[in-house]
Amino acid sequence: MIQLPVFLTNAKNLLLIISLLTAGGITAASGVLDQGNTVIISSSDNGFQKVIQEDAQDLENAVNNVLAGREEPETVKKMILTEYKGTQRDSKYSAEEIEINTNYQAFLLEAYSVLEVYEAGQDPDLTTMREAKAKLF
Repeated sequence: MIQLPVFLTNAKNLLLIISLLTAGGITAASGVLDQGNTVIISSSDNGFQKVIQEDAQDLENAVNNVLAGREEPETVKKMILTEYKGTQRDSKYSAEEIEINTNYQAFLLEAYSVLEVYEAGQDPDLTTMREAKAKLF
C-alpha cells in the first residue's frame, strides 16, 4: 500500500495528485486510487494540455508560497521531483502531447531552480520560470 506524505493528505492536494496521475496514465491512477478497480478517465479536446496547465499553475502557486514563507522549500521540491518523474513514464503521447510534456519538464526544472536559488539565500529571478510556464498556454 502506498503511504502519502503529510503534504498530500488534504483534499486539494489529493485532487492535485489525481490530476497528475491523469496526465501520467490510467494504470498509475488505478493502482494508487483503488488497487482492486480500474479507474476510467475520459479525455476531452485539449484535456492533456489543460491538466498540465492546471498542474503548472498549482506548482507556481506553491513556489510563490515558499517565497512568501508559507511553505517549506523541501516540500515543494519533492512535489516538483515527483512531477518530473511522472513526465518520464512510458506512454503513447501524440506529437502535440510530447511537445507539451517537454515544455512542462522545462517549467519544472526552472521552478526547482528558483527554489535552489532561494534556499541559497539569494533572491530568485522568476522570469525564466514564468516564460517556461507561458509556453504551456
